[in-house]
Amino acid sequence: MTTQPPSGSTPPGFYLDSSGAMRWWDGATWTEHTQQTGSVQLAPVKKRHTLRNVLLVLITISVLFIGGCLALVGGAANEVSKSIDKEEAKDQEPGGPDNPLTIEEGEKFSVSGFDYAAGWKIADDGLGSVDIKGLKVTNNRDDKDSALVEIKFMQGNEVLALTDCTTEPVAVGQTTTLSCISADNLPKKYDRITINDTF
Repeated sequence: MTTQPPSGSTPPGFYLDSSGAMRWWDGATWTEHTQQTGSVQLAPVKKRHTLRNVLLVLITISVLFIGGCLALVGGAANEVSKSIDKEEAKDQEPGGPDNPLTIEEGEKFSVSGFDYAAGWKIADDGLGSVDIKGLKVTNNRDDKDSALVEIKFMQGNEVLALTDCTTEPVAVGQTTTLSCISADNLPKKYDRITINDTF
């Protein structure tokens, strides 16, 4: 599919691409994240770590054939296994893609080395849609990284509303405010709010 990027210095967000789909623009390039018009359901996303793990396996196989050293296979396979285990453990951490973290409005919380400050608020954007104001994050991870999270308003197991929040790449130790967008109305009643990394 050929898409034309938004013009100028367009901030990250979902924008209409040439196919008519709402696609995530990260500020520099299109990503594979899409949503249907009028909905914020993200299309199924292949997790980045899967591609990286496949590449690590291919590199390991290449080392075996190019170097001709069978001893490297055991060590490389062990490293690949550790990498896979580490990524799977990250997915299960509170706030990881497979384990949403319950949060309270205005309270501070942490997700995998991203520390979110207290003082944020939930509002509607004046048209009834969910608006998250003043949600700030400090990157205490090992490397520069971007936040791409989902905040869900839940009633039991039902998602009543969802908003996607993101940042530009944040340097280690730097604090920035997340940009949040939603096409869902702020529900009048919900029993909890959750946050999770999208990948």
